[in-house]
Amino acid sequence: MLSMIIMEVCAVLLLVLGLFLKKGKGLMLLAGYNTMSKEERDLIDKRELSKAAGNLMFRAALALALLGLTIYFKLSWGTIILMVILIADPIILSVRMSAKMPKTTSRGGIIVALVFTAVTFIFVGGLLFYGEKEPVVKISDNQIRIAGMYGLSVDFSDISSISLIEKSVADLGAGRRTNGYGGFSESLKGHFDSPDLGKVLLFVKSGASPTLWIERESQEDIYLSFKDGEKTKSLYQELKGVVPVK
Repeated sequence: MLSMIIMEVCAVLLLVLGLFLKKGKGLMLLAGYNTMSKEERDLIDKRELSKAAGNLMFRAALALALLGLTIYFKLSWGTIILMVILIADPIILSVRMSAKMPKTTSRGGIIVALVFTAVTFIFVGGLLFYGEKEPVVKISDNQIRIAGMYGLSVDFSDISSISLIEKSVADLGAGRRTNGYGGFSESLKGHFDSPDLGKVLLFVKSGASPTLWIERESQEDIYLSFKDGEKTKSLYQELKGVVPVK
């Protein structure tokens, strides 16, 4: 809910900014334009620039508003599509507007802003993709390897018990995130502090059940679940067959 509220508030702010830009106000807020000399700015069609920038803010406001809804309703593909739109739209507009500028106009500021925006959105998009990806669990002769965000290796000697709980982590109570990831599609990864479970390490889809519980001797207990409950059950059976629990 908090993510949706933040997105909707940002959408409203972008809508207001778009209205100002459409009226020819606030052009100095635009990267590239604000670094030009007065002579260079005089060569630009400010009316066209205001219209283009204002329309960009309107489209971004709509995309952010929809993004808040896709995050809230856990529509992963919708979220990815909207992220692509938010990345591509300003880049396309910057290239188009830069091509229309007089050759005497400095384009360095626009290029820097373009690169910075692209890198920022690519980083955020990559982080979301990596965080939402389900962990890959590999079992060797003497340890379990959980690959992915906050992944680790767990020696068999550190495992005291393995259980399958017929509840989701949402039912058990994930608690407060202390050093972890909480994504838009029920993905919880990393370190959490739960009033009921204590300090735990999660690799779960919070609404998915059952949940695999790996109790450890010296570190936080691990809770793991996949979106497909049958996959979680299969992993449990595989671990029960190879891990010599105490």
